[in-house]
Amino acid sequence: MNTQELKLTIHELVNMTDDPEILKGIFLLLKKLRPENDDFMGFEADGSGVTTSDFIQSIKDADADIDAGNGISHAAMKAKYKAA
Repeated sequence: MNTQELKLTIHELVNMTDDPEILKGIFLLLKKLRPENDDFMGFEADGSGVTTSDFIQSIKDADADIDAGNGISHAAMKAKYKAA
């Protein structure tokens, strides 16, 4: 089972239970994944967590890449992938 299938299955199982002890246990287990001093925003495609500071840093890194000339124009991107 790949990561995406596993996540979907976990969601289905969580939605099927009304047992507060099981739900509390799942909550406490997953809460340990979050850094205590940073806001959790979501997940990367590979399932790893993204915090607010991670997200802001990725934007700063992208801006630095653009400033260094490591970008591609919209027109060049459309031409490269033959988009309409």
